Amino acid sequence: MSEQRNVTDPEAAAEAEVPVVVRPEQEQPATARPVRKVNRKVAVLVAAAVGVVALAGSGLWAANALGDADRTSPTRYWLSEEHTTLGTQPPVPSVPPNELTGKLLPLPKEYWPGPDVDAEGNDYYVPAEKALQSFKDARTGLSGGERVERDKMLADLKLKGLAGRSYARGEGYGAAIAEIRLVQADPQQIAKFGEFTKKLIELTAADGEAPQIDGHAQAKCGLDQLNGGKGDKKKIDALDCVAVEGDVLVTFRMYGSKGFAVKDAAGLFKQQLDHLKSPGESA
Repeated sequence: MSEQRNVTDPEAAAEAEVPVVVRPEQEQPATARPVRKVNRKVAVLVAAAVGVVALAGSGLWAANALGDADRTSPTRYWLSEEHTTLGTQPPVPSVPPNELTGKLLPLPKEYWPGPDVDAEGNDYYVPAEKALQSFKDARTGLSGGERVERDKMLADLKLKGLAGRSYARGEGYGAAIAEIRLVQADPQQIAKFGEFTKKLIELTAADGEAPQIDGHAQAKCGLDQLNGGKGDKKKIDALDCVAVEGDVLVTFRMYGSKGFAVKDAAGLFKQQLDHLKSPGESA
């Protein structure tokens, strides 16, 4: 799960192979996965503050594989520990309709399901109980005192659930992948985490004027360039954004190959925020 990913040291930033975004029937040569170096001080701050910020998409997660991922992977849903593997079992259910998944932007025209966001798949919902346990089980390198502080902050957050979805777009429209993640929690606490995440975006963003999101003055975006290819010579553009709407923290990342347009990424993020306010009218 994404909540179990660790923020790495600058010296420990890893590389992996990732192909260019294509439609399932196309074949394209591979390029290297984007790699970001994260300041150690920022990493400690994120871990000590609470794992949910990194999970939610503060702009610190690594980009996922584009072409290797199974775009037909089913939507996943957490099963309680009471679910046993003994005897005949019904199939694992897809994500049941609920308030939070209904807030995720439906697939717009010219997009199809993207690669898995994490172990939960490319379209998922995780209830609060499971998410909190995952945060606590994650190996974050925190001291005993820091873990106590983290658990206190998690309790204060009054987490209700997590949801996420990925979106892919083909070469004809500027090949790109977008990831949207939602965290639903206590409105006052989620507003604080929203401000914290905005500061992280400011801290990690590259130089350049980030777009404003029309109609959503509280939204914050940051431009970035991720390294890829042999010798980290290839640059991949990315846009990280965050906003809070009521009791929902929305984090967004979109990155892509040549032809990727920042204005298109900002437009997709706007659609998500519009959908939060008026479900059914934005897609």
